[in-house]
Amino acid sequence: MPHRALDPEKTVTTDPLWGYLVAAGGVGVLAVAAAVTAAWVDAVVTVVAQAVMAVLIFMIFLGGGEVQSHQDQLCHDVPSAASCKDSG
Repeated sequence: MPHRALDPEKTVTTDPLWGYLVAAGGVGVLAVAAAVTAAWVDAVVTVVAQAVMAVLIFMIFLGGGEVQSHQDQLCHDVPSAASCKDSG
């Protein structure tokens, strides 16, 4: 099988982040659920750790959404940009 990503004559583009952001959001929901469950049994350290994880995931989710929205707008305005996939 040829390695197309290593072909110097082929332009390689990145995948959109939307699917990964959905997965990250799911992990964030699980972190919140773990924090709530830990709070229910008074596991303070676990509550804090899971709350920190949820906040970090939320920041990644927002930042990734902003970056992908910017990329989508760029490809909408300038379809020939180097980072945009070919439509043909």
